[in-house]
Amino acid sequence: MMNVFKRKSVYAAVLAGLGAVGVAGTASAVHINPDGLGQVLIYPYYTVRAGNDTYLSVVNTTASTKAVKVRFLEGKNSREVLDFNLYLSPYDVWTGAIVANTDGATLVTADKSCTTPAIPALGQPFVNYAYAGNSTVEDGEDATLDRTREGYFEIIEMGDVTNTAHTGYIKHNNGTPANCGALQSIASMTLAPPSGGLAGEASLLAPALGTDFSYDAVAIDNWRTTPYWSDPGSLLPNIGFGDVQTSNVFTNGGVVTSTWTDIAQSGNEDAVSAVMMHNNVINEFMLDVATLSGTDWVATLPTKNLYVTRDTNYNDPALRDHLPVIRGVPFAERFGVGGSCDPITLSLHDREEASAPGTFSPLPPGQVSSLCWEANVVTFNNSDVLASTNSTNVNTGYQNGWLQMGLVNDVNVNVLISDELHQYYGLPVVGFAVQDYTNNNAAPGIMATYGGNFVHKFTRDIQ
Repeated sequence: MMNVFKRKSVYAAVLAGLGAVGVAGTASAVHINPDGLGQVLIYPYYTVRAGNDTYLSVVNTTASTKAVKVRFLEGKNSREVLDFNLYLSPYDVWTGAIVANTDGATLVTADKSCTTPAIPALGQPFVNYAYAGNSTVEDGEDATLDRTREGYFEIIEMGDVTNTAHTGYIKHNNGTPANCGALQSIASMTLAPPSGGLAGEASLLAPALGTDFSYDAVAIDNWRTTPYWSDPGSLLPNIGFGDVQTSNVFTNGGVVTSTWTDIAQSGNEDAVSAVMMHNNVINEFMLDVATLSGTDWVATLPTKNLYVTRDTNYNDPALRDHLPVIRGVPFAERFGVGGSCDPITLSLHDREEASAPGTFSPLPPGQVSSLCWEANVVTFNNSDVLASTNSTNVNTGYQNGWLQMGLVNDVNVNVLISDELHQYYGLPVVGFAVQDYTNNNAAPGIMATYGGNFVHKFTRDIQ
């Protein structure tokens, strides 16, 4: 891999940056904040399958009052299943849970922070209006509410609330906001630029199984320099709607700064995609017979829908048939029946240095291992820990080991090219691995099932 900056240049930039902005590179550039605080939070996975509920929280760690967009997206094609506006007073926390209902999923909350619209006491069911009901929105995939049972979600800061009347409505008094109802009739809200400082967590909790897979949200910072308020129900802002066209990516001990005018697309998704671009995903798997262990990986592609469904007219069946996307975007084909598939490579290793190629199974005739959805689950030897319907299986003869999942199948497709001709190879991906265990020797009264989760490790290829 070619280093964009020489070592001495990086060293000098770091020294200068520490005094000016705290990091090397451009101060007002989109980046993943390793400290977990940002303007945008991406929660890679929710599910209500396999007895799981998904518990979530967002924390305002600042002294500002914040207006944020909360958006839940199903896992096949990132079609919105619920969104609303949330207003956080200084140092406020909002919590909720996604639970199963008869047909799909429901968001419930006992939190008192203001939302518009207000969330009913019995919860707000997820809906399928964005992918079912007419030929304009149907994408050829499952149109039932069952599709809402798994996916991912994003929480996006629209800006800081500065109007004293509005902050007065939102501010808690003895644990309760002063007047949430007054926010329901506001036609527009003037905001100051978003200042960041949001943090988030989620837990996939299965009480009957005794497992809890908890993770931190991925925090993106310096995403916008100007505020953007929208009505509840608006599809904007989404994570591609930032106004910063520069990205900072830390790699090989230095930083690569790139600019993205995004001529080919209509948003600013390239800068956001760049900070999540990886050419390999690496993690372990555990399939112990003695402990009945199983392993699933979550691999979510949060910006994929911004590339593979744009300008698609679903009234024309031909446009649902995996047409190739233009060069210079990281995905291979438009969404159609069976998804939008990006071929990948699998390299399996056991714990004692043995290695072997791997494949997903079963594969359609003539097909190769691919990631076809927005929120993908990779299971090992049909563990099905998460019981996902968006899963693919890796067959391995190794009881335990690790996998390197290569995300570059075609250098002419799986690439983002910046204004400076920096080439980012791979796919924009976030996620984690989960493992469950059963202790068959547990004494009476001792919990016999356990669960753990592990963040993915990645490599980058920027040339």
